[in-house]
This record gives sequence, structure tokens and C-alpha cells, in this order.
Amino acid sequence: MHTPYDGSQPLFRIGLAPLGDAPWLERDERLPVYLAEKDRLLRDHRDAVFGAEPGSDIAQAETLRLIEATLNATAKPDDAPLIAAARLVAEDLALLQKSTEGWRLTAGCICFPSSWTLAEKLGKPLHDVHGSVPDFQHGTRNAAIIERIFDNLRPDEPVIRWNWSVYGNDTLHHPHLSPPRRFGDGEHAESVWLRVERQTLRKLPQSGAVLFTIGVHLTPLEAIEAHPERERLTEGLIRQIEALDEAQTDYKGLSAERALLLGRLRR
Repeated sequence: MHTPYDGSQPLFRIGLAPLGDAPWLERDERLPVYLAEKDRLLRDHRDAVFGAEPGSDIAQAETLRLIEATLNATAKPDDAPLIAAARLVAEDLALLQKSTEGWRLTAGCICFPSSWTLAEKLGKPLHDVHGSVPDFQHGTRNAAIIERIFDNLRPDEPVIRWNWSVYGNDTLHHPHLSPPRRFGDGEHAESVWLRVERQTLRKLPQSGAVLFTIGVHLTPLEAIEAHPERERLTEGLIRQIEALDEAQTDYKGLSAERALLLGRLRR
């Protein structure tokens, strides 16, 4: 179970740390299911989950070579190197490249978004990509810090961060916003899933692009309630949810059901 559940990774913080000896790409029991879903989405909804700007080809090809070398695997040919790379891993992949506007999202294979779409963010600088995130918009201190972090990333020192949200189901491809009542129609939060994103940033030495990976983990709240450390884990979640201000609560889609969720966690 990943550490974001215990409250050690506060929401709405940059929270980057060296990857260290941890694996860059995860290989576990999720992989066959995630790859099959990627195949389906790329077959039936390719334009929704993949996009690339002219000038990103070199960085895409470098990404493919790096992932093949890391996994000691050979990708099946595809007309876009980033898609070929994405078909090897559970993670979603995004490329950001330096421009006069700052770091811009120039390519992505995003099959498992958490309430956003690639089309609305492709080609935008980071401060606009994060435009809806409280305290990360253009002109904020966090936006400036992120630009400096990207500038100073080293190819031999990838970094990692975590992000989590609460959803009402275990749907992987979730570009849409959840309804106001996502946890069921009863008096209690009945269907609750933690959606944790394991995110890494890695500078590509040849192109100078930054490769952003997003690995999604979905866990029903029942698994935490049955965990030997359930008290510590639920207390961490309660503490973080209670600390959200109004804008942050709204961004996380919890405005209508915050009390219901806290009630479930306290039980």
C-alpha cells in the first residue's frame, strides 16, 4: 500500500523527492489489465488519448529507446514512438519541452486521466496546464518553483511525487468530472475508491525534454478498512481532507460529499 494513504504526502504540495533505488517503472499484476485497456482505447479512441505537436518526434524516439533499454524489451512498431513506448508500460507518458513560454506539454499518451483531457492541455505551458489547480496557476510561487525544478532536473536523478483523489468507481479511463454525488445515493459514502497517482519526472539527456510518467493505483476503501494499520491510514486521510480549503475541496470534487466521506472514514 502506497504511503500517500497515511497522510505523509500532503495534497497541493509539489512534494518531489529523489527516486533513489526505487524502480522507475512499475511491473506488477496490474500490467496485463492496463495494457489491454490501453490497446482498446488506442484502437477506439486514439485521438482522445494521444496527441503530439510537430517537433516532439526526437523526444518521443528518445523516450522509446529509454523505456526499451530499461525493460530490456522491444516495442511493436507504431507510427508514433510515444505510443509504442506507452504500450510497454502501465504508466501514462507525457513529454514537456522548453520554449519561450516556459515548459510546454508537446506530446502525451494519456489513457488513464483523472478528470482531465489531453486535448485541453496539449501545447500549453505548465502554468496553463495547472491553470485549474489552486495555488499552481500562472504567477503563483508554486508555478515559478516548478519551472525552476524542470530547468534544473538532471538525467541521472529522476524524481518522484504522489497525488491522490477519491472517486466512486474503479474506472481507469476517467477524463470526465465526477458527479456531485459520486459515492452512492444513500446516507453513507458507499462506493469509495482511492485513486493514487505515482508520478515521476526524468530529464532526457539528448533532446533535453522532460518525461513525465503517471502510474495509477485504484484501491477500494474496504481494503483500507481491513488493513492491519487501518486506524493510522484512515486518520491520515481524515487529516488531509479536513485541511483542504474551499477551493481545494471543490477541485477534488468533494464539496457535496465531504461530510459523508469523513463520516465513513471515522466509522
